Amino acid sequence: MAEELNVSELADLLGDEELLDVAALDASPPEAAKDAYLSGEDSGSRKRHKKRNKRLRRVHKRSNPSNAEEHEESAENSDEAPRKRSKYVIDAAESGGSESEGDDFIVGSDEENEDSVYRDDMPTYEPRKTHIFREGEENMTSEELARAIEERHRARKAGGQAEAFLSAGLGKGNMSSLRYASHLLPRDTDPRVFAVKCRPRMARLLVARIVNKCYAYRIGRNYEKRKVDLGIISVFCLDHVREYIYIEAHRKVFVENTLNGLDGLFRYNITLVNPSELMQMMEQRPSPEKLRVGSFVRLRQRQYRLDLAQVVEMHPGNNQVTVKVVPREDFIGKSFNKVETRLPPRFFVPTLAAYVQDRGNFYRWGDLTFDKEGYLLKTISARMVISGPQMEKPTVEELALFLNNDRERVREAVAQFVSDVHQGAGLRIGDTVRVASGQLRETVGTIENIFLDTNTVSLACHVTGRKETIKVRVELATCVKHFAVGTHVIVNSGERAGESGTVVKASGDVVYIFSDRATASRELAVRASDCHQSNLIGSFGHTSGSWRLFDLVMLADTSSVGCIVRINRNDICVLTDRSETRYLSPVQIKAAVTSSRQTTDRLNNVITRGSEVNIQTSPNTPYHLIGQTGRVEQLFGSALFVRVRTVKENGGLVVLDAKSVLLIGGHTTTKQIQQSKQLPVCSGTCTAPRKAIFLFPTRVWPLRIG
Repeated sequence: MAEELNVSELADLLGDEELLDVAALDASPPEAAKDAYLSGEDSGSRKRHKKRNKRLRRVHKRSNPSNAEEHEESAENSDEAPRKRSKYVIDAAESGGSESEGDDFIVGSDEENEDSVYRDDMPTYEPRKTHIFREGEENMTSEELARAIEERHRARKAGGQAEAFLSAGLGKGNMSSLRYASHLLPRDTDPRVFAVKCRPRMARLLVARIVNKCYAYRIGRNYEKRKVDLGIISVFCLDHVREYIYIEAHRKVFVENTLNGLDGLFRYNITLVNPSELMQMMEQRPSPEKLRVGSFVRLRQRQYRLDLAQVVEMHPGNNQVTVKVVPREDFIGKSFNKVETRLPPRFFVPTLAAYVQDRGNFYRWGDLTFDKEGYLLKTISARMVISGPQMEKPTVEELALFLNNDRERVREAVAQFVSDVHQGAGLRIGDTVRVASGQLRETVGTIENIFLDTNTVSLACHVTGRKETIKVRVELATCVKHFAVGTHVIVNSGERAGESGTVVKASGDVVYIFSDRATASRELAVRASDCHQSNLIGSFGHTSGSWRLFDLVMLADTSSVGCIVRINRNDICVLTDRSETRYLSPVQIKAAVTSSRQTTDRLNNVITRGSEVNIQTSPNTPYHLIGQTGRVEQLFGSALFVRVRTVKENGGLVVLDAKSVLLIGGHTTTKQIQQSKQLPVCSGTCTAPRKAIFLFPTRVWPLRIG
């Protein structure tokens, strides 16, 4: 079929700088079309003719090389007549069944027939229709259709501009940010979602029936043989919401009309789903603990309902698992039979049952399979097992059946279940947490409230550009402790208990810290739930035996003193009164100096432990500490161990001389001493009156004399 072309393509083809008149094209067909129609040569015949000439030229070249040039010239002359026509030239007629290559297409010998053919069958040029008719637009007039297309184009353009505006301010890969996702939330103008209750295990079947009914009505396959749009946009069901299907439509009456004639639905129980609840309902809620070989689960089947089972094989292709469970079968002295009642659990003994087949690694008794240890092997769907926090914690007796009554293994399994149950128990109100999974993953907020009845928490999240916090509610199991990069933490429990360091990276529930130990060469990976934030800067721990942080101690090898700034496992870091950092063993440290001491600053203010001081300019004061304030942790003689917040090393301690600081809030710190003024010197007889000036601490009183 000939390809249609629009006005711009035709103008480029003909080389005109002005666009052609479409009306003129409609009135009179192009000359190329007339020539093609009169000549009766179609594009297919020309291509075959050209291929035959090329084939003849190659044959002549092989047979007579001397006459190759003559054949080439003749071939070129023959090619000039049926040149390859452009794809933009309209072919008026096609003669696919004709095998003659040069004959003209004869319509008829009668001139009247030819005139009628030209009048009736002459193809006229029509511009390409760029729009697609929608349902209900076939009966519209040209003005109504133009108005509808214009409104549709305007709405599409506005939507494209909004999406471009959103994507312009976001970097590549950040399209899932909160700002972009907020524009994808349901609006008032969007279709509504209605929930319809249905019979158990019929949700998927009813969804397929509704889709087939909407399609049948749209193509006119109904009793009235009329094309009708039922107004249904989408139909879906959720695996974690039982006995409900969801229908998306603009009006409730559309849903009621669609459900007429369908069985298994409660048509009088149609409820509107709140948009906020819709987002929570559509959110994926994967189990925090994925199934793996060796995991303990509970079954949902009737005969083995809530029985403990262990996963022995995974089938990810069809979403099935193979579990072993203690059988509840009546096999003693009987052949295979289906039990209707729930029997007590007991292991399978092949010698007591009848018609048992030994298959090597397992036994077959009817339709059931048992392993060599007497467990029943069942391959079921992964949705028919209960795992994770939803599963009831197994008892010691149940675990002993699967662990061969091994006390150590049973004790480890019980401890593992206890730690999994209390995974979120370490979180408290005021902790900073991060959402690890779900639609709000990577969201950081502060816990404001914990709801134990629903296992959810309320978070207050700070958003850039807003003063008020946004409150969200998420599940407790999806929250993990969050530590920003650079935070100093201490490990409470686990394999690395007692370690401390600075957080350099966080991934999921694992944080990577750089240890405070001097011998540390790489980062340590610990669980965030095993850590807590330290209020100290660069310190390892608080106590080690009889030593505590910031204690003033005497050094055994010298007569100097020092202040403990870091406590490691095998050594203690001490900052001496000479500003030297030394790592000593506990045997190299004498008893701590606990006597009360005091000294004075440059204005003779008394300084004791816990005083707040301001660092002044002096020859021995570092320039970056001038003007800083700090707290006196220890003092010895005229040496002060001052803790400054801006200092990151040695626990924030610096050693200063007492004469280089001023006590904040002291009696003489803010006293202003004004120097005396010299009297003017008079030569000879002074005619000006003389004044005597008496200096007092606060005011100057001038007195006139004589």
